[in-house]
Amino acid sequence: MDSLGTRIRKLRKEQKLTLEALAGERLTKGMLSQIENDKAKPSMESLDYIAERLGVKASELLEEVTSSSLRPLLEQVEILFAEVKRGDADHHQEIVNLIKPSVENLPLSYEAGRLLYIYAYAQYEAGLTTWESPLQQARTIFKEINLRSHWFKTFVLEISILAAKRQYTLAYARILQAKEIIEQEDYQLDSRDALLMTYYTSIFQLAIGEHEEGKKLIQETITNAHNNQLFYQIDNMYRIGAYCAMIDHDFEQTDHMFMKLAQYQAFAERVEVDAFIFVLKAHYYNSYIHNYEQALIEIERFNELRQHEYIDKLDPNFYYAEKGKSLYLLGRYDEAKAAFEQYKNIPIYISHPYDILSLHECFSYKALCYAHFGELTTAYDIAKMAYTDSLNLVDLPYKRKIEEVYHSIKAQINSVE
Repeated sequence: MDSLGTRIRKLRKEQKLTLEALAGERLTKGMLSQIENDKAKPSMESLDYIAERLGVKASELLEEVTSSSLRPLLEQVEILFAEVKRGDADHHQEIVNLIKPSVENLPLSYEAGRLLYIYAYAQYEAGLTTWESPLQQARTIFKEINLRSHWFKTFVLEISILAAKRQYTLAYARILQAKEIIEQEDYQLDSRDALLMTYYTSIFQLAIGEHEEGKKLIQETITNAHNNQLFYQIDNMYRIGAYCAMIDHDFEQTDHMFMKLAQYQAFAERVEVDAFIFVLKAHYYNSYIHNYEQALIEIERFNELRQHEYIDKLDPNFYYAEKGKSLYLLGRYDEAKAAFEQYKNIPIYISHPYDILSLHECFSYKALCYAHFGELTTAYDIAKMAYTDSLNLVDLPYKRKIEEVYHSIKAQINSVE
């Protein structure tokens, strides 16, 4: 670790100051030289004077790692972090390796908090289990320096990780913990963060089976968003609202949510919003209305948008899942199998049970398609995967179809044996 004198000398040289220039009128050049060579210790008055002339706080000079020394590292890390994609363990490990030498004795500063936040995220993506400690450190720093929005973002990251690990009950407990701290300490989150907290509260209520509570909170949040003319996350709330209405077989409410999504679509002009409306409609027509031709039309609209710049986000698995299901239900089995062969996994960023189960329902239809062609072993493997991966998720109508297909194909195999 650099000594106090070394830190002063480094900052002076970074700012291209001579000893004489930094010493000014209150210190001699000789005394400053002794301080820089650790042959003399400055008084607090002298330290404040040196810090002022260097444009830093005296506390930074006393810290083993200074905020200013972290800035070049943070700039480098931010560039890498912006470019790396979810699921890229190797490049996230590179970020971990880059930050790791600097994580000891960090100051109370934005730079330190942000580095620790990225460090935690990169550790998780690299497959490491040590992400919680740096995230807690980041949370503590942001709280101490009163950066409440960044403090709240540490909770958002934690619950996102817990959701990806399907620890929905714990994720719900964490968002309630954040809410309790905010109320106890009279924090004033900005309107976007307050809306985000309510949104996460509702989706985790749904994830753990508190359907009525989650549905009610979504409706209240939508109403409040309109009253306050704040439309952050409104497309996601409409989407979840539509899901809830479908599950309740309240198709009038489902159509209302679709109408609201269409209005937001015209206002926002975001390709990503358009695309997921088409996926949701395809699912609606396939699984609830049983208008499979219309489902094909909707999913082909999604596919057209995949040629846009958002192609990385618009995972092709959505397309092939619903297309294969439509074609199978229309009795166009050869075409269905060709589509299902391209449906290989659930996109990495999908973590909510509603989405997971609806996609596993598509895997069940994929299994039925293979069974139709007599490929029972392949069909069984697919059906079993969908069934076992759905067992611990909230009870929704999709689970009944998934279970029915699994036991049906299992019975077929047993009868052949």
